[in-house]
Amino acid sequence: MDYEIGSVSVFIVEDEPGLMFVLEESLKSLGYAVGEKAEHLPEALERAQSEDFDVAMLDVNLHGQDSFPVADLLVERGIPFVFTTGMGAKTLPERFKLTPVMEKPYRLKDIQRVISELHPATSA
Repeated sequence: MDYEIGSVSVFIVEDEPGLMFVLEESLKSLGYAVGEKAEHLPEALERAQSEDFDVAMLDVNLHGQDSFPVADLLVERGIPFVFTTGMGAKTLPERFKLTPVMEKPYRLKDIQRVISELHPATSA
């Protein structure tokens, strides 16, 4: 991972390369660091279990597979996260009903707000 001291490192889990790029550039423009990225469930699970980052942004649907196992790992590790989806919070299992949800398409102010809420010690 390559990011500035004191910045928030974000793990992005997103299956659409174009959206991944936009989200990564948006985070960087706000002063956050992209620590890890994953497009498929197996790599997301591996990185969620073993890598260091401060917060995560999880696309709910990864090539037809739910990202909920990744969310479960993050809960176990105590790492805050937000679900990103175009389908709204209604699709979330009961155990994630209180988890923040950010609807696509993303807006810079929404990204900044949610990261600040997830990691209040640091704001961009």
